[in-house]
Amino acid sequence: MKNTYIYAYIRKFKVYITDKTQMVNHQEIIREVISGVDHSWIYYLMLLMAGLIALLGLLTNSVAVVIGAMLISPLMGPIISSGLAVTIGDLPLARRAFRTITISVGLTILLTALITLLSPLKEPTAEILSRVRPNIYDLFVAMFSGIVGAVALCTKRNYLITATGVAVATAVIPPLSVTGYGLGTGQMLLAMGGFLLFFTNFVAIVLTSNLVFFIMGFRSSQVETHQYSRRTRLLIITGLLSLISIPLIYTLVVDIKKVNTKKRIELILKKELNVEQKSRMTGYSYVVQQGKFVVKASVNTTTLIEKQTVDALETALKQSFKSPVDLQLEQVLVASEKIPEQTTATLLQTVSVPLPSPESSVQISTKVERLVTRAGRELKQSLLPFPVSDIRLTFPEAGKPLEVAATLQRDYPISDDERLLLSRQLEQTLELPIRLVITEVALLPPLQFNKDRTLLPESIKALAIIRQLPDGPAGFRFLVESPFRKNSKEIAVLKKHLIRELGIPESLIVQNRYSINKTATTAGIRLKIVRHKEKQ
Repeated sequence: MKNTYIYAYIRKFKVYITDKTQMVNHQEIIREVISGVDHSWIYYLMLLMAGLIALLGLLTNSVAVVIGAMLISPLMGPIISSGLAVTIGDLPLARRAFRTITISVGLTILLTALITLLSPLKEPTAEILSRVRPNIYDLFVAMFSGIVGAVALCTKRNYLITATGVAVATAVIPPLSVTGYGLGTGQMLLAMGGFLLFFTNFVAIVLTSNLVFFIMGFRSSQVETHQYSRRTRLLIITGLLSLISIPLIYTLVVDIKKVNTKKRIELILKKELNVEQKSRMTGYSYVVQQGKFVVKASVNTTTLIEKQTVDALETALKQSFKSPVDLQLEQVLVASEKIPEQTTATLLQTVSVPLPSPESSVQISTKVERLVTRAGRELKQSLLPFPVSDIRLTFPEAGKPLEVAATLQRDYPISDDERLLLSRQLEQTLELPIRLVITEVALLPPLQFNKDRTLLPESIKALAIIRQLPDGPAGFRFLVESPFRKNSKEIAVLKKHLIRELGIPESLIVQNRYSINKTATTAGIRLKIVRHKEKQ
């Protein structure tokens, strides 16, 4: 009985689709697409301007500017035309459409690479880094763009065509600008990631528009002339679709595998670390280095977790992944919210307190030293691995907070949230209201090299702090700065050390130049370590 209802609904759906396809003027749409595939200089001018505007938005980390580039991009036409050509098997139309797309992609990449090479802004921003690898959401945008684009072409709705042009540009224009940026800065991994995102989105748009055109009644019989037989055309189209589907399948498999891996790690960690009224996991991340899982987790706990528990967690992860695992657990001691019970008699007990006798200068000096020690210990523990020095206390006038000043070796400033948290921790430790003053200085001194242009041992030792960065190097950028071009060999040695010895991805290393005064006595290669969100 249920099958009868299902077949009835299927028949109704087929009748509905047949009625809608009869309203589509297939021959007129095909003629319009054929006549509009070859574009004039206006098309290429608008395309290149869209690519440049997108590049400027990416370099300045401006979402609004990137959206502006999408509004003027004319790429929807040839991409949707290629989808129709694949559906009806019109090989001459397919060749013309793909030739237009190839020229458009090549010109956009070359121009954005040239502008990037000339631009003083070369640091990878968050907008750039978010487009160096396809993800499932990018694929959804491209697929929906292909569906709406094909519907817009068949129904002749201008507002749909405009909206679809923006959606298609969302999927293809920024990745092409990222590809040009990667080539212009010599960061091939970024360039490959941007092009892979473009290529994958292009495939999704062609495939989904192809499906819509087929449902709307477009067939190979509607083409006036065929250059090849039906079998030959089907083999070519099938081979082309199979080839361009490889990035799509690869992305899907990698994303699913990554999600499953994160879920497995999360379940194992939470099972042992989330203990009521004792500890709770606050975050975790993992990377695979040379076939080994490096898992970093942070946990708030009232008492330090024993080494046996950490070893058991590491063993459980090894058994789950059948691979070596290095578990790095960051423990943050917190106070328990449970207040000890006190009897009413204790609370109401009156204690006679004698007046304190005047303190000597030695006693006062000892108390100040203890305060300095406690403040220093708290600051150093909270700001690890960045060194803290020159801790000073200034006792102000009555009614004003104690001023705690310190020097922090770090290349990016203390945020408002960090300052507030540190102030509260110091107030709890010192039991006094305080005002915190932090002075930032460079984390690393200028790097020194031997005569054979290898790093000196003291510079190698200084660089070892990178291994202690919170959450690993993925959350940071590494700015290599030099005032002279003649230091290119030393810079190459430094980059090689950072990548091979310290495991820093090449995409996170950025090279800049800085100016020096003519009277300066020293100038060398500097390495700054800043978070992605910081502007330098």
